[in-house]
Amino acid sequence: MRRFLGVACGFFWVACTPEISCDVEALRQQYQVEQHPNYHDMVSSLAPERLALAVELPDAVGALGRNKPGYFHVRFQVKMEALADYAVVAEDITALEAFAETVTYSMDHQEGDGSFAFEPPAELVADPDYRPPSAGDLASGVAFFAKSMGLGLLALEQSPWFTTHAAAEPYRNTLDNQSTAISQTLDWLLTQEEVLAQYDAAAPNRLLFDALAYHTLGTYLQRPDALQVAETFMMAALALVDEEAGYFIEGGGWDSSYNGVAMMLAMELYSVMEEAPVALVEAIESATAWEICRIDEQGEISTQGNTRVYPGGEEFLGAEKGVDYAKIVKALYYFGHLTQEAEATQLGDRVLEFYLGG
Repeated sequence: MRRFLGVACGFFWVACTPEISCDVEALRQQYQVEQHPNYHDMVSSLAPERLALAVELPDAVGALGRNKPGYFHVRFQVKMEALADYAVVAEDITALEAFAETVTYSMDHQEGDGSFAFEPPAELVADPDYRPPSAGDLASGVAFFAKSMGLGLLALEQSPWFTTHAAAEPYRNTLDNQSTAISQTLDWLLTQEEVLAQYDAAAPNRLLFDALAYHTLGTYLQRPDALQVAETFMMAALALVDEEAGYFIEGGGWDSSYNGVAMMLAMELYSVMEEAPVALVEAIESATAWEICRIDEQGEISTQGNTRVYPGGEEFLGAEKGVDYAKIVKALYYFGHLTQEAEATQLGDRVLEFYLGG
C-alpha cells in the first residue's frame, strides 16, 4: 500500500492494484458542492493564465482545429468558448474579436434548414476504411459545436464588461447580427432530439453535451422548449451514474478520460441552470471523487481497466485517443471553486504539470 499525497491526506489510501482504488465515499463526504455560481462567475474563478492554456486562436477567417486546412464540419469549432472565457476574465478585446470571428465563420457554413455542411478532406474519403457519417454523427457534431458556442455566448451575456464596455460594442453588434442563424441552429437541433437520444443513449458525456447545447442556446434565445429538452438529456445522463462507485458509465464500465469529460460538463450544466436537481450535484461529487482516485501522486491519470481510452483503445479519424487531461484539469479547477477546497485546484495543477511537463 502507498499513501496518496496531496489530496485529502489522511482520509484515504491508493492501493497498488491493477485498478487504482481509494475510499470514494470518504472523498464524497469531504468534498461537498457549496456554491451555485453562474457560468461567468465560475469561469472567473480561474486565473487568466490558466484560461489562456485552453485558448486556440482561429485563423484569418475564423476556423479552428481541423477546419484550418479547409472547412470540414462545425464539430471542429469546439474550442470557441475558451476564447469567450478568456475575453471576459482578462477583458481582452483580441480574444473577443476572435470569438466573434469563429461564430461568423461557422454560420457561413450553415445550410438553409439550420444544419451545417459536411465537407471531409479528400484524403479521408480516399481511405479504404472511410465510412460516411450517420445522421447521429452529424447531429452529435452540431451539438458539440452548439454547446461550445452557447457557453461562449452566455459567458459574454453574463459579463458586465462585455455588455457595457464601449470597445466591445462592435462585437456585440456582430453577434446580434447572427441571432437568426443561432436561432436556426437551435431549431434544427430540436428536430434532431430523437436522433440524438438514440445515438447517445449509452454515452453520458455526449448526453451532457446535448443537454448543454439545448440549455445554453435555450437560455440565450429565451426558448423554454429547448430547456425542457435539455432536462430530458440531463436526466438520461444521470441515469448512467454507477450507483456504488459513482462514475459515469461508459461502454458498460468505467473510463477515466470520459468520466473526466462528463464531470466537467456536469459542472458547466450546473452553472447554467437556475435550479439544479440534487441528483446532478450528487453526480458531480461522486464522479469527481472517483476521478481523483484514478490520479497518482505525480498527476498521471490511470487508464487501467478503461473501456474506451487506453493504449490500443479507440481511435478518432485515424488517431488513437489519449486521456483528455485538459478537460479533467478544468473540471478539477471548477470543483475547487464549487467546493471551496484548494486541494482540488492544486491537484488540477499537478495533472497539468504532468501532461505538459512529462
